[in-house]
Amino acid sequence: MAYTKNMTEGKPFPIIFAYFIPVLCSTVCQQLYSIIDTIVVGKGIDDMALAAVGATGAITFFIFGFIIGLGSGMAVLMAQAFGAGNYDRLRRTITMGVISCGVVGLTMMAVSMVCMRPLLILLKTSELILDDALLYIMIILAGIPLMLAYNCLSAILNALGDSRTPLVAVLISSGVNIVLDVFFIMVCHMGVEGAAFGTLIAQTCSGIFCFFKVKKITFVHLKMHDWELDKPLIREEFKVGIPIAFMNSVTAVGCLLLQYFVNQLGVNYTAAYSASSRITEFMMQPCGAIGIAMSTYAGQNLGAAKIDRIKQGLKSSFGIAVALALITGLLLLLAPHWLASLMLSDEKNIGLAVVYLRICGAMMWAISFLFLTRNTCQGMGFTVIPMISGFLELLARVVVVFFLTPMMGFAAIAVAEVVAWASAFLLNGIYLKYKLNRI
Repeated sequence: MAYTKNMTEGKPFPIIFAYFIPVLCSTVCQQLYSIIDTIVVGKGIDDMALAAVGATGAITFFIFGFIIGLGSGMAVLMAQAFGAGNYDRLRRTITMGVISCGVVGLTMMAVSMVCMRPLLILLKTSELILDDALLYIMIILAGIPLMLAYNCLSAILNALGDSRTPLVAVLISSGVNIVLDVFFIMVCHMGVEGAAFGTLIAQTCSGIFCFFKVKKITFVHLKMHDWELDKPLIREEFKVGIPIAFMNSVTAVGCLLLQYFVNQLGVNYTAAYSASSRITEFMMQPCGAIGIAMSTYAGQNLGAAKIDRIKQGLKSSFGIAVALALITGLLLLLAPHWLASLMLSDEKNIGLAVVYLRICGAMMWAISFLFLTRNTCQGMGFTVIPMISGFLELLARVVVVFFLTPMMGFAAIAVAEVVAWASAFLLNGIYLKYKLNRI
């Protein structure tokens, strides 16, 4: 029998913290091998190759963010069904989620592969890096079916309170990815395609591991009747998942706009943005992990109709979020040059990245609180306001970049990012407090 955890009984803090630690390790490992991937590309090839890979980041986030967000609807309903002890609904939620996510994901893969070159050109991607950027992202897009399989399996495990198995899967994936990155790029001299192939193979390994773990959970063994089309349930999954998917994609559009402005500044700025955004994303992972933990906790307890436990868990989680914001913020403020030099070689590029990292470091509290409040809302199935907050982030990024770039240059990109975090947190925080008082 695989490990599962009912989070509707016991003291909230130990339960959330025990779930949070594996999620934290998992997310940090994911970003760590992403950073190592960046280091190997930057040091093993050159800063131009790093700029090529970085130029695809926002596009990848846009496509994958929508698919993952749609799958989040499945995960929320699974957690609620598990908390209520309704295993029949749990199994049907899994099958309908696989069908809906599969259809949408494969359609997006086909459309995005056809439109990718025009999109890169539209984003003002430099001719110096266009071919490498296109090659890298086309390989990554070809792996969407692998990503779909892994995310569905991981969503099942997380919804059932198992954050340990996804951690082991990520450790396996990270190890494989690091070894293959070094081998393909440093030994075989494959270029950016080596990094892309390493990522796909690593993700395949983690997906296989999760598959065999899910098979051990007896109450999710699927029967033929579980695959019978359940339109009301699919509509319910879309009702919860579509706002999350749009929120992710709208947030990604904001990142695409930032990438557009950065690309116009020049290749040096693209390289600096690629490195500094990767570092910032890494530092955000602990903050995101407490949000993920609270999402599952809130979903299970809402299914069990234990609203007071959600409030208690939220208070405990805020304490963790404050500590995480302080640690990550201080790292970005005190050691930006060292962090940037891990990926970049040119001193000019490093100097640009330092500016970005310091601004983000001063505002890590905002992203920490944003993850916590937004994920709690989503875990309870309240996904419309989080979606609207995604549009608010987009608006904040556009307004700040448009007005401040002529005066501040590259620093305006970082200011746009942190203003987006703060504004979205305020909206989600106010809404969450309102809903908890009304329930």
